[in-house]
Amino acid sequence: MGKNQRRDKIARLISWGHWFTFANIILCLLIGIIYIDSTPSPTTFISTVYLIVNWIGHFAFLPFVFFIILIFPFCLLIPYSKVLRSIAALISSLGIVALIFDALFFRHYGYHLNAYSLAQMAKDAEAAFTGASFVIILMIMLGFLILLGFELLLANYTWKHLSELQHRRLGAPATTVFVLCFFASHSIHVWADAELYDPITQQDDTFPLSYPTTAKTLMSKHGFIEVENYQAQQQKLMSAENIRLRYPQNTLLCSKTPQTQGITLMVFDRLNQAQTTQVDAVASNHGLKEVNIQLLAHPSREGGLFQLLYGLPDFYQDTIKNQNISPAYLKPLADFGIDVSWHTSPNWPQELGLTQFKTDWNAEPLSSFYPRSNNQLNVVMLSHEDIDRLPAILSSLGQQRVLLSSLAPNNTEGLLGQQQFKPENMRVTLWEKDFALPQQSIGGLMDVMPTALSRVMSCAGGTQSFSNGEDLMNGGERWPLVETYSPYIVIYDQDLITVLDTNGQYNIYRRADFSRVDGAEPTVPVLIDALKDLKRFSGRTRD
Repeated sequence: MGKNQRRDKIARLISWGHWFTFANIILCLLIGIIYIDSTPSPTTFISTVYLIVNWIGHFAFLPFVFFIILIFPFCLLIPYSKVLRSIAALISSLGIVALIFDALFFRHYGYHLNAYSLAQMAKDAEAAFTGASFVIILMIMLGFLILLGFELLLANYTWKHLSELQHRRLGAPATTVFVLCFFASHSIHVWADAELYDPITQQDDTFPLSYPTTAKTLMSKHGFIEVENYQAQQQKLMSAENIRLRYPQNTLLCSKTPQTQGITLMVFDRLNQAQTTQVDAVASNHGLKEVNIQLLAHPSREGGLFQLLYGLPDFYQDTIKNQNISPAYLKPLADFGIDVSWHTSPNWPQELGLTQFKTDWNAEPLSSFYPRSNNQLNVVMLSHEDIDRLPAILSSLGQQRVLLSSLAPNNTEGLLGQQQFKPENMRVTLWEKDFALPQQSIGGLMDVMPTALSRVMSCAGGTQSFSNGEDLMNGGERWPLVETYSPYIVIYDQDLITVLDTNGQYNIYRRADFSRVDGAEPTVPVLIDALKDLKRFSGRTRD
């Protein structure tokens, strides 16, 4: 083959590659609609414009990169059209089937495929029915074969009609649109990231393999902004004034359970080891059993009390106070005629009064506590100095169900840095009577109220309709557990503990000995799930 003939053939193959890639860009754009449909609609005009140009630019960029890296070299190395068409169809089929699979996965789970997400999908599939993972693999293989046949037809069609396609002169205008959309989307994102404009930055994880240029890295590198100012703005955005509370998410639809045995929830402000031993002896003498669970308290008593009473992360605390909101579960309890009472001992710290959450929320003195056998939910708050009162209180409860614990561990305030989040340092004991809670791996204070309420009412959506906690009656493995100890978010997983602060800084520790894992990064799907769950009852407003 002469040089000119070979050059002409290569040029024709490259031209064919452009049109074949263009056809796959259209296909990718159609698949991209699945991602758009799986996320909330943009709330502003500029965020809508950004979504459109990002959709066009991103899904034009992906097939183009595949062409440059995987197909273009074969045009030069193997200038034989039949072989090249087969290779291109195979590569495109693999890429498209992966994109479709990721899009469907994203629609269901809210994040993209990786090693963790594949394991999670397999676990969920097997939970649905035995052998589901094998069925999924068969479906993927069948989909790949169908797609491969389509790509072969597409490759042959574009090759046979190449001259006709070239005369249509669509290439230059289409390329211009794709390039402009690509650069426009990144430029808009740079501005949005600098301004902390949520309607745009919230779209960062919508499309796969998306790494938008951020102002924090780009503009600070060139001296346009100071990182400290950026972080100050970010903290302002996360402040209570900018949280739009949606609590509960919808009107609670609950039904009263047939059994209305009275429930008393008792909590000490904090207990040291010696006091815990004393309480355990008293509890055992009155029929209470220690629950086999690693229950994590809160470093501060105030934060622990909020998590216990509301079943919400403590970063909602200031918002709840500012908006003067009662716990959502009080209304259905009142509708069911269940009396709810709050009692504090004389030694209960004044700074832990209920008025810190709601101005007209006052607890009664412990002397007025009068338990009944049914249709009653009591919350009794005791100081660590009140252990001697415990026998009399427990004796007065009769046949009531009882949960007993403490708000905070005794030894965390003196710990340096993030050592306070070590599970052994955060753990408190949980005792119960007539709840028969099963053994389980881990839990938190946000789980206590949902556990108590599940015995008196059942709501559509379960406890998640009014709380971030879970009913401890469910038992079993529960990883990861996500806790907020303002200003930190702590993710407890089976092997690792991730501690994040409001600046986006993080540290990862081994759960076994709480030694720091250098160079490790949070698992993205776990982090996304954690943040989505924590923000379940919130939205953001802008100044």
